[in-house]
Amino acid sequence: MGGHHKKNLRAEKAKVKLKGAKLPKGLNVTKTDFKVRKIEIREQLKESSYTEFGQRQLNLKETLSRLKHHSVKFRQDALRNVRDSLKSGNADHLIGHLNVLFQGIAAGALDMERSARQESFKTLDVLLEALQPQAVAPFFHVIATYLRCAMTHVLPAIQEDSLLMLDVLLQRVPPALLAERSASVIIGNFIDMISRARHDNERSNRTLTLNLGQGKQTTVKWRTKVLIRLQQILGTLVSSKNAKAPVARVVHFEEMRPQYYNVLCPTPKDNRDIYAILKEPKLSAEGTQLQTYLEQLLPLLQDNWLEVRPQPQQPLLSQDAAASLHVVISLMSLLWTLVAQHETEHNTKELSDWLRKNYAQKFVVNFLDKDGSRFPYQQIPLAAKKSTKDKGAVDGGELCLPQNLGIVPLTCKFFPNPNEKQAKLYGHLISYMQQCLERLNSMPPEQQLLVVASLRPLLLENATSLLNIVADPLISLLSVTIESYVGQRFTTREGVATRVLNLLCEIVERSDLYKRFGGEARFAPFLSYLPQLLLKPTVGEATLRAMATLCRQLNGVFMSALIQSSPKVISHLVKLQVTGDSEAEDKFENQKRVLNLFYYARESDKEGQLERALKQLEEQAENGRIAGYLKAVLGFN
Repeated sequence: MGGHHKKNLRAEKAKVKLKGAKLPKGLNVTKTDFKVRKIEIREQLKESSYTEFGQRQLNLKETLSRLKHHSVKFRQDALRNVRDSLKSGNADHLIGHLNVLFQGIAAGALDMERSARQESFKTLDVLLEALQPQAVAPFFHVIATYLRCAMTHVLPAIQEDSLLMLDVLLQRVPPALLAERSASVIIGNFIDMISRARHDNERSNRTLTLNLGQGKQTTVKWRTKVLIRLQQILGTLVSSKNAKAPVARVVHFEEMRPQYYNVLCPTPKDNRDIYAILKEPKLSAEGTQLQTYLEQLLPLLQDNWLEVRPQPQQPLLSQDAAASLHVVISLMSLLWTLVAQHETEHNTKELSDWLRKNYAQKFVVNFLDKDGSRFPYQQIPLAAKKSTKDKGAVDGGELCLPQNLGIVPLTCKFFPNPNEKQAKLYGHLISYMQQCLERLNSMPPEQQLLVVASLRPLLLENATSLLNIVADPLISLLSVTIESYVGQRFTTREGVATRVLNLLCEIVERSDLYKRFGGEARFAPFLSYLPQLLLKPTVGEATLRAMATLCRQLNGVFMSALIQSSPKVISHLVKLQVTGDSEAEDKFENQKRVLNLFYYARESDKEGQLERALKQLEEQAENGRIAGYLKAVLGFN
C-alpha cells in the first residue's frame, strides 16, 4: 500500500503546472450582457408530441385505447384530448371511429370516480354539439344503453349523475330522435328511481322510495330533480307528435306552363274500422303503453304531493313543496296532452274516460278539497338573503301562479261536464282567474300565456256546461277578458295577444255560446275594436274567418264599425298580409277575402263612405285590380 502511494505522489509532482497571473479584484465576474436567439425548426415543432404545458399529445389511436385504460388519470387525459380536438375544429377525422368513441365516452357514465364521470359528460356534450343528428343516429343506442345502466345502477352516486348525462341528451339530441329511440324505456327507469313495485307484477301498485342515501339533499328535492327530467322527456314525446309531416303538393299538368313536380305523393287514408273487423279492443299497443304510464305515474305523483301538502294550521307552502307541486302539475298536464294526441290519432275516447273514472275524484280531494277551499296556493315569503334565482320558474314565486294556473285546466279536463255538485269548486276557479286578469300588467309573457291557456277551457271548451251552473261569474270573467284585450293589457310578446284574439273569435263563431254570453251587448267593445286589426301590418287567418262569420250573421255592431273604418282599411289593403293557414295563397286572394266583408256591410253605409273609398282607388293606377273587384262587390245583387 505504501509503495503505491509514493508512486502516485511522484506522478502528481511530475505533471506540468500551469501558472498564470490572477485577475485584478472586481474583474472575476461572468458577463451576462450578451443576446441569444432561439433556434426554431418548424418541422420539429409541427411533429412535436408535447403541448405548451409540457403534457404529451396523444394521437387518435392512443386516445381511443386510453378511453378503456384501467387508470383514472389516463382515461381523463384521453377525454380531455378528445374535447380539445373537437373544440379546435378537428371533428372530421373522428367520423370513421364514432362507434369506438361513443363506446368509450358513454362508458364514463358508469365510472366509479365522480371526476371521470363529469369529464365524460363534458366530452359527450362537445361531441354531440360538433356532429350532425344523422351522424349520431346510428350510435344513439350505445348512449341510451349506458344511460339506462347508470339510471338503474346500484350506487346512488352514479344514479344521481345519470341525470347530468340526460341533461346533455335533452340539450343536444333532437326531440324526435330521443322520443323515437328510447323515451319509453327511459320513462320506466325514471319511475324506478323514485319508487319500487309492491309486488313482482310490473303493473301492480308502486310505492315511493326514500332518499338515495347521499345525505346531501332531502328526499323531496331528489324526487323533484328526477321528476323535472321526466317532465322534459314527456315534453319531447309531445313535441315529436306535434311535428307535422311534409305535405305533398299535387300539380296538374298544363301544356303551356312550366311544371314542377314533387317526389312525394299524398297517401290515401284508410278509414275502415279495423278493430271492428277483427273484433279486437280499440286500445292500440301505444295506448296500452300510455295507460301503463298513467297507472304507474298518477298514483306516484299524488303520493309525492301528499307528503309535502300543507296542513290546515299552516296553509302556506314551503319552497320545496312549491317546487314539487310545480313539477307534479306540469307532468299531469303533459300526460293529458299525450292522451289527447293519442285519441285524436286513433279516433277514440276510451283512455280519457278511463282516466276520469279512476282519478278525477282523487285529484279534486288531493289538490283542491271537494269544494276548492285549498285553492289557490301560496308560498311562504322567502328570506331577504335568498337570491332572485330561487324565486323563478323552479317554484313559481310566492303567489305560485304556474301551479294555480295549471290546476285550472286540469280540473276542466277531469270534469268536462260539471254538474251542480261542482258549482262551488268552479266558482273558486273563476274567481281566481278574475284576480289574475287584474294583475296582468305585473306578469311576464310566460305567465300570461298560462292565463290564456286556463281561460280557454272555462270560456270555450267547457262553457256550455258551466253556463248552466255558474253563469253569472263566467259572463263576468268574459267581460273582464274583453276589457283586458281591448285595453291592450295583454302583451304582444310571445303571441299572447294573438291567442286571446283567437279565443274570442272562436267564441264569436259559435252562435250558441255567442247568444248565451249576451250577444252584441256583451261583445260590443270587442266587435267595435275588431276592424282596427285590419289596419295593422298583418292579420291572422282565424281573425279574418271570425269577421266573415260576423258579417254572415249580419252583426250590426261589427258592420257599423267596419264601415266607419272602411276608407283606412281599403287604402291599407295593399300592405296587409294574412298569416296562418292561408299564407301559401295568392296575395290578391287574401285581399278579396277582406273586400268580401263589404258585400254584407254595404247596407250599413248610410254616408256613402264605400263609394268615396272606391273613387280614391280608381284614381290610383297601381290599385286598379283591387278597385275593379270592390266595384263588382258593391254592385252585386
